[in-house]
Amino acid sequence: MPRYFIITVLVFWLPVLGLSFATWPRLSPPEKKAFWFSILVLTPATFGMEYVYIWTKIWTFSEALDPLLGIRLWGVPLEEFSFWFGASPFILLVYLTARRRVGGKLRGQ
Repeated sequence: MPRYFIITVLVFWLPVLGLSFATWPRLSPPEKKAFWFSILVLTPATFGMEYVYIWTKIWTFSEALDPLLGIRLWGVPLEEFSFWFGASPFILLVYLTARRRVGGKLRGQ
């Protein structure tokens, strides 16, 4: 299996799942609602930005340089979407976890 896909899964999806199990039960209903609203906004934005970056040639993909799975969605490797869709929940969960653990101390609560 190509290493880029494996790295994406290890770097983003395993931590997302780990943070989900550790943080999600402790979140209040408004925090959970904010999380889902943010994902609803970020997912289409990241999907669109993927194509902007490719259209402007900020990055390209080459099977010779990057061992990819070979599955493409509208010309973009599947691995790229696993990265983009994994990054949003990962960053949000890191933020929510940090805010719950450190936020109160920083505000003097």
